Order: sequence, then C-alpha cells, then structure tokens
Amino acid sequence: MRLLFKSVNLDTVTPYMELWKKTPQKSSDYSSGVLLCWERALGYQFSFEEDEDLVWIRGQSPEVHYLAPVGRWARPDWGDMLRARFGSPAVFQIVPEALVDIWREQLGDAVQAEENRASWEYLHHTEELSALSGNKYVKKRNRINQFIKQNPYRYLPITEDLLPRIAEFQKKWCESYRVFSQTGSIEMESDGIIRNILGNWSRLPQMLGGALEVMGDIVAYTIAENVEDDILMIHFEKASLELNAAYQVINHEFLLHEGSRFSIVNREEDMDDLGLRDAKMSYHPFDFIKKYTVSIAL
Repeated sequence: MRLLFKSVNLDTVTPYMELWKKTPQKSSDYSSGVLLCWERALGYQFSFEEDEDLVWIRGQSPEVHYLAPVGRWARPDWGDMLRARFGSPAVFQIVPEALVDIWREQLGDAVQAEENRASWEYLHHTEELSALSGNKYVKKRNRINQFIKQNPYRYLPITEDLLPRIAEFQKKWCESYRVFSQTGSIEMESDGIIRNILGNWSRLPQMLGGALEVMGDIVAYTIAENVEDDILMIHFEKASLELNAAYQVINHEFLLHEGSRFSIVNREEDMDDLGLRDAKMSYHPFDFIKKYTVSIAL
C-alpha cells in the first residue's frame, strides 16, 4: 500500500489533532506546537488513514525518516499493516514506550528497540513546581527571591497585542545564544516559533503562554500547549542570558498563573545536553516518557 503524504500546516494539523486525542501515550514530539515549529526545518508530512484511525508522520530532513504512527494503537494487525506499508525492515524514530510495548507483545523478536535517552520527557506534578516547597527546592527559592529583590518585574499573559514584543525578544535571544552555540538548530527553532506559532497564535487555541517584563522590556517567556484536561506541555521557554534566575522565575510564574487547572506538566527532553539535563533533574521529575529508535524486521 502506497502512503500519500501532505505537508504539516494549519489545515492538516486540525484533523491530525483529532487522531492524536486517541493516542494512549502523548509525547511532545507529536504535539501540534512541536510539529508546526519544526515542519520547515525537518520537512514534516502527514499521511492519513481515516479508516484505520491512524496518521503516519514522515520527516524529509536531514534525510527521510519516520516517526511513530499516531491514533488508535490498540489493534491486532500491526504486523500485516507495517509490512504492507513499509516492507522490512521498518524503522521509526522517537517511538514512545507504550507503543514499543504493544509492538513487542504482538511481534516478539522482530522488534529491536534502542533506548534514546536524549529524547526522554520529564514529567512533574504541577502543584509541586508551583509551590517549590521543602528543602530540595531551597536553592531555587533563594534564586527566585534574589531576582525579585533586584528586578521590578511583572508577569504578562501572552495575548495578541504582546506577540510582536515576544517575537522581537526571541530574535534578540537567538542572537545572544549564538555566541555560546554554533548549531543551526537554534535559528531553525527560532524561525518556527516566530513564523508558525506566534504568527498563527489566534488559530492555535491550544497554546497558552506568559512573559516577564522588567523596566518595560520583555526578558523571558514561556509557550505551552494544553494537551489534555490535566496535562500541560512546556514547548518553548526563553529568558535573558544577562539576568540570573530569569529562567527559574518565568517557569515559576507561568505555572502559578496558568498551571492551576493542570495536574501534570511535561517539561520535554534534554537533547543530551548535560547542563540542561542537570537543570531538568534539579526539578525532581516523578516520571519520564521514554522513547526509542525501533527497527521491525518481518
């Protein structure tokens, strides 16, 4: 069976989201915010199989690759389906653990899964990160309090009138970060945030965000996605590199103002950056969404 692919855009994301709701384990890599942000850089495309309640995802850069299917995973015919659509072996990137378990149960030794630690997503109880109580968070509370004393700031929810200022800060942040990192992924992410997320904010009701303003300037922002009634995914969080603790403050303020209706916050992966991993682990996740590179030889 030949799969027909369409570009990821606002028109195709709408039906995609209906199938994503049926996915038992929701990973940030498959969220509308991440797919839209990276659609140009990675060449993301969808292939819909409405009769099967599935959508296949293909990336075309830096080379053709496939992500896990999204939709109804509880089915008895994975072997026949994968063989008909991909032949053998079929290889998929960043596959959530729940689907790996389903494939292993049905297909046994035909499934070879390699753990991808860089793509693990960090799960937290929102109430804990909002409160930051107890000895394990004393350093973070101290840093936040120091920031508050030194910087007269106010928290602003992201609304249409704030979008140009967020976009301008994102451009400045990208320029500043380039001093520390030569990777082109920073520019690609920045382009996706400005063009596809901020540029279509009114058409993305699942998105919400907040920013910090100090002396009239935006110094940090967070953009997140309402995934389910009780889950919030933090997609993009940027803060001035010149202000100590700005990251901790925007993280804390955003959850205080916007997180009360969510029980779980997904702070996404560390991309194998050891400094970022240490920072994420310092918030004491209660669990992870683990992901794998999977090869299935049928």
